Amino acid sequence: MENYTTKLNNDDITEFDEQGYLFIPALLSPEETEVLQRDIPDMLNRQGPEVIREPGPDSTIRLAYGGHVHCESFRRLSLHPRLLNPVRQLVRDEVYIHQSRMNPKPGFGAGGTWTWHQDYGTWHRVDGMQQPKAVMTAVFLNDCTAVNAPLMVVPGSQHQGLIDDVAEDEQVEGYALFDIDRQTFQALADAHGIEAMMGPAGSVCFLHCNIVHGSSNNVSPWDRTIMYMNYNAVSNACTGTDRAWYHNNRDFTPLVALEDGCLTG
Repeated sequence: MENYTTKLNNDDITEFDEQGYLFIPALLSPEETEVLQRDIPDMLNRQGPEVIREPGPDSTIRLAYGGHVHCESFRRLSLHPRLLNPVRQLVRDEVYIHQSRMNPKPGFGAGGTWTWHQDYGTWHRVDGMQQPKAVMTAVFLNDCTAVNAPLMVVPGSQHQGLIDDVAEDEQVEGYALFDIDRQTFQALADAHGIEAMMGPAGSVCFLHCNIVHGSSNNVSPWDRTIMYMNYNAVSNACTGTDRAWYHNNRDFTPLVALEDGCLTG
């Protein structure tokens, strides 16, 4: 992308279609990122069922869902043209927010691991998402480096389609996760490699919903928080109704982008 306001070019779209992700460093300015950083505590201090904690005595927060509803700055982020316009190009359709979630990984080992999985695996099996016409946007709220548990992806793994060699993780509470079989993942990693998504705060990674991804425990002293805005095509609206709105949003109204300065204006 040439600047903050341009749409994706053909090379960007081709890269996403081939690799399953498109990483844009510093897509948000430092001023915009600071606005979001100020609201992290409000998200994590909520007491509702949408805040999921790690098992164990320290009860570190693993996920905080629903930021696009609970917090004005994250609502604006979900409608930011630098996210919304590229997503519409990548999905080739109008979109709505299927789910938003914050994944904090505080330093010194407090943030847990994420085993290798596909988000579409849950959305299809549990929420009734019929086709993989969804895009995850990972917005870096801290610098993501090689040592503070960066998001890791298997490039091109979305071409495998929905992987069947999985087991539902029955240890988790408050969300659903289908872990990919070790032998299957080994073959994928050997064939495609693994890439770490690293960059300064304000960077954004656009991810195909079928890309295989995971992350390790953050044993560094530096926090690593990512806000995910996950968009689904309106024509692909989920049919399931079992999960709460913060997992499976039932408002399929096509989103309309705000002005480019919506976070700081």
